[in-house]
Amino acid sequence: MEKHNIGLVGEMRVCAEFIITGSKGRYLRVEVKTSKNGKNFMTGFFPKYTDPLKTHPDLWVFYLPDKELSSSGDRFFIATHAEVQEMQLPVNKGNKTESGKGADNIPLKVMLNYSYEDAWEKTGEALKRS
Repeated sequence: MEKHNIGLVGEMRVCAEFIITGSKGRYLRVEVKTSKNGKNFMTGFFPKYTDPLKTHPDLWVFYLPDKELSSSGDRFFIATHAEVQEMQLPVNKGNKTESGKGADNIPLKVMLNYSYEDAWEKTGEALKRS
């Protein structure tokens, strides 16, 4: 499957789980990352999401399709923008990747060290902050 299609499938699968609207009809910005190899999630975090003048996602949903694990179901990991940075920095050995100089990713084994799996309650918390 092409990279673009993998991302679309992940986004549609996450949309099937929830649609979030806050007060005044504001929507949360959700970044969906789908693992295509079952080993890591490409985030592109530092080149794309650290400019203080640009908006960033309110929440990140990392989607691990069942087919990658041969297990009994899809897995979802939900993190705030700050939590993704907290995970990404150690993976990068404290460095912030510059645009065109590498690709940020978070290995599944790192993701499993945090309690983000099925943390759907973060959607309500993000709505309160919006």
